[in-house]
Amino acid sequence: MKNTIKIIFFATIIVAIASCKSNNYSFLDEYPTKAVPLVDSTNFSNHVEDKLLTKSQQELLKLPAIFEGQLPEENAKIGVSYLPKISDNFKSVVYYFYPNNTELISMLVNYDDSFTVINSQVLAYDEIADGMLKTTSTLNKNSIELVEYVSDSPSTIIFSILEDGNITRD
Repeated sequence: MKNTIKIIFFATIIVAIASCKSNNYSFLDEYPTKAVPLVDSTNFSNHVEDKLLTKSQQELLKLPAIFEGQLPEENAKIGVSYLPKISDNFKSVVYYFYPNNTELISMLVNYDDSFTVINSQVLAYDEIADGMLKTTSTLNKNSIELVEYVSDSPSTIIFSILEDGNITRD
């Protein structure tokens, strides 16, 4: 009987610890999950800013490392666009990021089960200052087809999404 109580006690502690860890990221459950393939054409004309991530959520998701010092900028804003269902081997989040009032970036970030960043890739970019550069992407289970428009001249770049979540340029 004593052993059964000890086992139940330790199992309860393990479940409590595991649920605390997953609860840190439960705010992500509020965002839509999308099946791939999908086209990400996020731009100033079709994007509506939604609930922004708090500084603690940004830290939890390791976004300062992804956006390399741009998050502290005065006009910088970041939120979650959607959660693409790319693989069961890793988690994916697509963020929208306004580094300032004239640029908008859609960024895919792949995470392992502990929310350690595996890799990231820009999916869409729009800038309204000069209007010289714009990108859109088609996101698939194992690839990203990024179309970059420089002065309305398109060029295509293909990236592979590996089974472990890494993203490589073909």
